[in-house]
Amino acid sequence: MGRDVAMLAQVLHTTLRAIGSEAAGTAGSEPLTTRKRAYAAELRAQSAERRDQRAPGGASGGSGVPTVPQLCPSAAAGADAGRKVSRVLETVGGGNPPPEAGPLPGNDQGMAQRRGGVESRILRVLRRPLADGAVVALASVFALGTLSAPAQSSKTEVRVGALLSITGAGSSLGNTSRAALEVAVKRLNHQLKNAHVTLDIVDTGQDPDRAKAGFDKLAGEGVKLIIGPQSSSEVAAIMDAANQRGVLVVSQGSTASSLGIPNDMIFRFVPTDHVEGRATVDLIKNDGKKTIVPLWRNDRGNQGLADSVRAAATAEGITVTDGFSYAPNTTDFGAALQAVAQQVAKAGGDTAVYLAGFEEVADVLAAAGSVQGLDQATWYGGDGSAQAKQLVDDAQAVAFAEKTGSFPSPLVALPKGAENRHHALLKQITRRAKATVDAFGLAAYDAVRVGVRALVAAGANADAAALRSAFTNAADDYKGITGKIELDQNGDRASAPYAFWSICFKKSPAWHRTGTWTPGADPTGPGRTTVTGCPKTKT
Repeated sequence: MGRDVAMLAQVLHTTLRAIGSEAAGTAGSEPLTTRKRAYAAELRAQSAERRDQRAPGGASGGSGVPTVPQLCPSAAAGADAGRKVSRVLETVGGGNPPPEAGPLPGNDQGMAQRRGGVESRILRVLRRPLADGAVVALASVFALGTLSAPAQSSKTEVRVGALLSITGAGSSLGNTSRAALEVAVKRLNHQLKNAHVTLDIVDTGQDPDRAKAGFDKLAGEGVKLIIGPQSSSEVAAIMDAANQRGVLVVSQGSTASSLGIPNDMIFRFVPTDHVEGRATVDLIKNDGKKTIVPLWRNDRGNQGLADSVRAAATAEGITVTDGFSYAPNTTDFGAALQAVAQQVAKAGGDTAVYLAGFEEVADVLAAAGSVQGLDQATWYGGDGSAQAKQLVDDAQAVAFAEKTGSFPSPLVALPKGAENRHHALLKQITRRAKATVDAFGLAAYDAVRVGVRALVAAGANADAAALRSAFTNAADDYKGITGKIELDQNGDRASAPYAFWSICFKKSPAWHRTGTWTPGADPTGPGRTTVTGCPKTKT
């Protein structure tokens, strides 16, 4: 009897599983009618084999193994019920092809209907006398979930766009931001139960026109959350469209205070130039400089940095000259450097040159080495060129930086202890980016995590006001890898500590952390500055 029951259960399991697979639309399988007939033929063959084994002189009868009637008093009823089950299964799997009106339904409802029909016909047979063991076996088949529908994905798709400078100016931050976003999305998809996040990255080359075209593409495809762009000129180019179309934009690099507007769709996870300008001036003052000659790339973000440095320095009694601005497409910096050299010479000693730009700063420093008098000033940088690989790869730029104070440049710093707490995550992002990731790149990591939370909370049909409210709530006091996030009335990060990075030559030129700045109670007021300098070279 045990063997009969096992074989019956096996055939039931195989047949019903095949029916469920067909209803779910299994790709590349045989036609349902062909498979059902094969299973029915298999069942008839196994039934015949059992009858042969029970017959006098058969393998079972002749070997002394007890027959079914000997094990079960209701043997005849059990055998008869078995034949009835066989006929039911043969009817389900045999000569009744699906109606010509259409294929079997591939959705849950269609599968449930077909499964229900199979169950009802089998259960009608089981209500008649059947061997106890067979009842138990068949019950076990159902208990094991043979008729359960295959799991269907019910996760909501959350689309995230990113406008990053993968090539051209700003590519250092663009590529570390991409690595941070990719790692963040991968982790989110492991953690979210009811949503799946996809990431669509557009390379802007840090060009405002390309940023606007990329925004239109993403927004036109229904994307409601965009990380980046990373420069203020690009943010300015898409600001009106973001407000009109109700798309959340979260920049990890824009600092222009002129873009701080309340109740718009632009959020920024780094402080504005007011805070960075103050940190820079505090360092320059700490170094004893009396005059600042500014040199900056003429775009929205670097213009804002130059203005903030001028304002903070003037408030501290430091003289600021007219300086010089160069166009973003400048490749010959001769005229700019000559103008700066004249102002440095007029200022006399204790002079600082403040240079705000992006990766083209490597070319500026390399050319400055050949202009007389420029090596008499101490040179300082902005966040746009801090830790840029192009600067340490250029031997002439390194030589000039080493001669003029190592070019200390500020970057938003991680809170105390964050590097140890998030060591594995930082290592993963750095390995993916093939470069050291700074707090600006990590701000992109925090931005996408907060943004996805906001989208899920707001729902698919949320309007601009609901999205903004959901994002503000999700960001409020969020403890990310870049620390606790506190936004000001304009949706920008209120403040943050800064670290100063300098080009130091130890075994080879590299960026090293050479100081820190901690904001005071007023984030745009004087803070606390510490200077450690470049590591000493062992001799």
